[in-house]
Amino acid sequence: MSESKTKVAIVGGGPAGIAASQQCTREGIDDVLLLERKNIGGLIYQANRIENFPGFVGKEGREMVNELGTIVSEYDIDVEFREVEKIESARDGFKLITETGKVRTTYLILATGTAPRSLGFEGEVHHPEWRNYDGESVIVIGGGDAAYDYALRMKRLGGDVTILRRSEPKALPVLVREAREKGIEEVEASLEEVEKDDDFSLRCDGMDLRADVVVTAIGRDPRFPDLDFDMDPEEVSFPSGQTKFDDLFVIGSSVLGTYRQTSLCWGMGIAAGMDLGRKISSCEKSKNME
Repeated sequence: MSESKTKVAIVGGGPAGIAASQQCTREGIDDVLLLERKNIGGLIYQANRIENFPGFVGKEGREMVNELGTIVSEYDIDVEFREVEKIESARDGFKLITETGKVRTTYLILATGTAPRSLGFEGEVHHPEWRNYDGESVIVIGGGDAAYDYALRMKRLGGDVTILRRSEPKALPVLVREAREKGIEEVEASLEEVEKDDDFSLRCDGMDLRADVVVTAIGRDPRFPDLDFDMDPEEVSFPSGQTKFDDLFVIGSSVLGTYRQTSLCWGMGIAAGMDLGRKISSCEKSKNME
């Protein structure tokens, strides 16, 4: 397995990670590596419509992903597409273990986002495809922002969409109102069982629902690689995500709790890059004075 070394490693290529990478570059840090397990953009790619980020209001999430890719290119950010499976503390920083090798880094920014909660049935989908759903029946399980956003997107793309939720909607009122205006059906019932054959059969409070596509959007949890040191996401400092370790920052939706908004993730990334730039500059000045 190969082994490389960098001054700053940023794990996660969503808005927080891209913002941190950009700001580190602007701070003059000349050795920055961004590691992303799948695609640039993270979960924002799934957004039906962005409403609270200047310059992107009313646009699809995948349009913002294209712009994030442009930032990566314009700032010549070094990106490697591989998943960081484990992180070990080292005398001079951290060792990142991936499926293809190891990366040693002096400073580390974790922007690893969140993972979807699962019901565990066959054929379960957490992130619906961007495609035509004409003639297909769709059930979205969940009552939060993501569930309603997915439902609106698949309705716009031709699907006959139903939202299945076990209680009153927890989504923003604007999303609930739009879903109802678009004719999206809402069913309030507890899911008991899901069976898959040619399509899906959902047993809910004594009634049966059928669908061609079922999407689960029942919440998300922080996603982190396996860490060999103790790190409590609830103890990070805001806005930069500084942890109790001088060389570790944790930013983005993994630490924002119910404040998982793209604009806040972006701001944390900028703040982390600024604080890290100042920290590195101060260390280098101290060394030069010795």
